[in-house]
Parts: sequence; C-alpha cells; structure tokens
Amino acid sequence: MSPRPSVEEERRQQILEAAMNCFASKGYHLTTMDDIAAALPFSKGLLYYYFKTKRDIFLSVLNSWMQKFIEAWEAMVSPDDDATTQICKCLEYGVRLVTESADLARVEFEFYGELGRDAVIADAFKSVFTTFRVQISAILETGISRGEFRPLDTDALAGVLVGIYEGLAVQAMVEPEAFDWPVVSETLCDTVMRGISAVEEE
Repeated sequence: MSPRPSVEEERRQQILEAAMNCFASKGYHLTTMDDIAAALPFSKGLLYYYFKTKRDIFLSVLNSWMQKFIEAWEAMVSPDDDATTQICKCLEYGVRLVTESADLARVEFEFYGELGRDAVIADAFKSVFTTFRVQISAILETGISRGEFRPLDTDALAGVLVGIYEGLAVQAMVEPEAFDWPVVSETLCDTVMRGISAVEEE
C-alpha cells in the first residue's frame, strides 16, 4: 500500500486562512486563539500542535502572503520583456492587488500596527519591502543599461514605487468605489514612464 499523503500542509493553510479572516474582522489584538480554533474543522489541540502562539500564526501569515505574491510576480514578469513592459506589469499588479482583496489590506495594516512594538514582526515585514525593492531596482537598472530609462537612482525610485502601492492600498481600503481602478493603473504607468523614459516626447 502506498503511504497516506501528509495533511500537515493542508491543515497549516486552513489555520492561516482562518487566522486571516479573524485578523481582518477583529484585528490582531482582539483575535484570540479560541477565535481561530472556532473557525477550524478540527480541534483546538491540533491548532496548538502547529502553532504555539497567535504571534507565530501572524508571522506565518506574513510569510505565506509574501511567498504567494513573489511567485505571482515572477510568473507575470518575464525577463524577455523590455524593461518598460516589466515595470508597467509590476505597477498594474500592485493596483490589482490592492483592489481585489479588502481583507488582505486590513490584515496588512494590522502588520503595520505591530512594527513599532515587535522587532521580529518588524524584521519580517522589512524583508517584504526589501524583496520588492530589489526586484524593481534590478528591472530599472536593466532599463537604464538598455537605454530605455534615463540615468537615475534605482534604489530611491524603487522605494517611491513601493510607497505608491502602500498609499493606494489605504485608499482602496477606505474608498474602494472612489476610483476607476483600471484607469488608476493606466495613469500610474503613464506617469511613471513619462518621468523615467530616456526618450523625450515632442
């Protein structure tokens, strides 16, 4: 007989999804392990087998979130595309991300609330920013070397672009119906490309 497939990863994902829902609806501090256990199809004891504390779950939610987004990013951005196309895809992805999941935005800002209180959570979130900035900066450097973009400080611009995403996330959470988001995406891409293009428009 073939060995029974492990259900550990499935159970971990169930816990993270239940925790995401609880953090989004009640916030991190008001959510308890009992709340998360109540949303699961198995016992509280099994919850504690996988995660000892709410903080452990919180960090795992962040790690899972980052892994999924990086995988989606890498699948979307092809090195065969020119740098302009790659940057626009990144910007479009960011806008789509902030508008497709209100729960995700709420949990993201729960993370922000912990940055000044918990050094471990702050370091974990720092890695998210660093990962995206490094990838964006690499694309910008490629664009400069190919003559697509004018010379600029790629690290600084990568930080600005990540900051734009965060600002849009706030607006999408507070006023999701205030904008035509595909137009926001197009406008953002057009504005950024006009600013960094090596070719001046007549």
